[in-house]
Amino acid sequence: MLFFFVNDKMLNNGLTVGWNEISGLGLSVDPSSFFAGIIILGVAWLLNKISNKLVKKAIEKRGGHKHAEFTAKKATSYFIYTISGFAILGAFGVPLSALSTFVGLIGLGLSFALRDTIANFISGLMIMVNQPFKVDDQIEAQGEEGTVRDIRIRATDIRTYDGRLVIIPNSQLYNDVVINNTAFNERRFHVIVGVGYDDDVQKAKELAEETLEEIEGVEENPTPQVLVEELGGSSVNLQLRGWTRPSKANMVSVTSDVTQKIKEKYDEEGIDIPYPIRTVYLNDEE
Repeated sequence: MLFFFVNDKMLNNGLTVGWNEISGLGLSVDPSSFFAGIIILGVAWLLNKISNKLVKKAIEKRGGHKHAEFTAKKATSYFIYTISGFAILGAFGVPLSALSTFVGLIGLGLSFALRDTIANFISGLMIMVNQPFKVDDQIEAQGEEGTVRDIRIRATDIRTYDGRLVIIPNSQLYNDVVINNTAFNERRFHVIVGVGYDDDVQKAKELAEETLEEIEGVEENPTPQVLVEELGGSSVNLQLRGWTRPSKANMVSVTSDVTQKIKEKYDEEGIDIPYPIRTVYLNDEE
């Protein structure tokens, strides 16, 4: 029982020594200011916990990227603890007007010095939250085309189809046109094939339609189409259209199969795929 007994006089003496030591720093500190600071810090900690849960719930609801959750939590925490720090300094008697002016000038200078970094940071956060593309999507941007490997706060990493790593700043991605080739489950392909003017165009179309129906990977719905595209210089050009899975590898594979199979089908049925023909007229010279 003696271990838990504290004499009021001992407590008062201890607090007095503590206040005197803190007052030696030049701050106007009394017990009420000290406890006010503790309360402010506790409220800030509680608000930070609540805000982290709300941020996590909001980003998970939108299917956001893990980096977006981490960044949003950090930004919220910095904001809460910065405000609480000002409040604690105010409770200790620090003149906030002078401090806020000093901090404002520093912030203004940093904003100019780090404007590109800040722009990339904000753009990265917006990309993670709005998700115009995700990791493993295949996109075209800034003259490059490839698969998204990582979305970081400052930049996005893209692996091109020929094995190069391209790092694009997020501000450029967010403010420019980005084509997401894998945003949907299907993507349309087309193959152009020419048939001779002396051949039966209707028969050529029907054979092409049969070929599209036989090839694995070509979706039945929407129905594949064969259209007459143009009357070319040496052939009637047909456009074969179909839908398939949107990945680059699959698109290349399917269009290759279509091109090969239509050539074989036309050869079997005697449909001519003509070479380019050029007619040259010469004046008679006597």
